[in-house]
Amino acid sequence: MSTTTVYSTKAEKYAKYRWDYAESALEAIFAITQLSSNASVADIGAGTGILTRHFVGRVKRIYAIEPNAEMRRMLSTALGDNSSVLVLAGCAEVTTLAEKSVDLITVAQAIHWFEPQPARAEFMRILKNRGWLAILRNYGIDEALNRATGGLMKAEYGVDFSVVSARPAEKPISYYYGNADFQKMTFPFQFQQDWEGFIGALISASYMPDETNPLFKKIESEARQIFSRYSIAGCLTVHGETELFIGQPSI
Repeated sequence: MSTTTVYSTKAEKYAKYRWDYAESALEAIFAITQLSSNASVADIGAGTGILTRHFVGRVKRIYAIEPNAEMRRMLSTALGDNSSVLVLAGCAEVTTLAEKSVDLITVAQAIHWFEPQPARAEFMRILKNRGWLAILRNYGIDEALNRATGGLMKAEYGVDFSVVSARPAEKPISYYYGNADFQKMTFPFQFQQDWEGFIGALISASYMPDETNPLFKKIESEARQIFSRYSIAGCLTVHGETELFIGQPSI
């Protein structure tokens, strides 16, 4: 399966169940960059707009760039009516944006899908002088729960890591900033999750089986046991962190 189409059957669950980013991480981006209300932002690999929506009403223009058609459809449904959001069928390597056109590039939970060299070259092409790059990702910090769900990452449950192995070879985060300094920060968050949210978030991952997979019932049964073990009265408290890298890339 192509890395561009891997989320085609998962877009709806991605939009509904993927974790949001810590509000404090977003406030840090605005505090550090000092973006004005006239700023332009390119959210690259925007997916269904989970990060994109945080910039609505705070900047003049948001370019939501996403190569997957189904993800773009969900993004347009959620944000397309907002005049500040322009949804584009581009990718990190070819954004379709004009040279020196954005004040900030954001990448949320997507950097590992990019071809590093052409993506960095494109970042430098579209960023204004002294423009900013913010890279974010979420992860759970409950070690016991992580171990339990990690035990599901096996072929016997329908998990398919072939799409992961097809991803480009990764570069360290520092590569995207060149020789410039950048900051790394973490911001805690927590929220309540019911069974539907738990299984929905779990199978929204690129390598996880969906309901059409003959092994889905098996992983669903195992996941339900994990949920029962760690939830109280049908509610699981998720403890996580948003990791933020931010700086002004240099050539």
